[in-house]
Amino acid sequence: MNFCSQCGSQDIKSLVPPSDHKERKVCGTCGTVHYENPRIIAGCLPVFGKQVLLCKRAIEPRKGYWNLPAGFMEKDETLEEGAAREVMEEARARVIIKGLHAVFSNTTFHHVYFHFLGEIVN
Repeated sequence: MNFCSQCGSQDIKSLVPPSDHKERKVCGTCGTVHYENPRIIAGCLPVFGKQVLLCKRAIEPRKGYWNLPAGFMEKDETLEEGAAREVMEEARARVIIKGLHAVFSNTTFHHVYFHFLGEIVN
């Protein structure tokens, strides 16, 4: 973090605010505490009969590895819409979301994953 999103100051310090228990980014000018929250990842396990659709990653991280279609949730969309959008963007396939398949966290990258089961319709 280079600038305070509240006042624009560059006086950003890492410290444990009073009555908190974790180190946070705090603006030394206006006192705003900047919380870093995990990002939501929406994904899908797309199936067609007894087959599963996987995507080969074209970009880092893990370029060249096989993966389920997934990505950052956009504002103004539901988790289900985000999962279906990711399948369309990454595999050009349309799915009907059938239900939640798995929820898990990756604390290394600060992500929370919501993967859905999706039926491929085209």
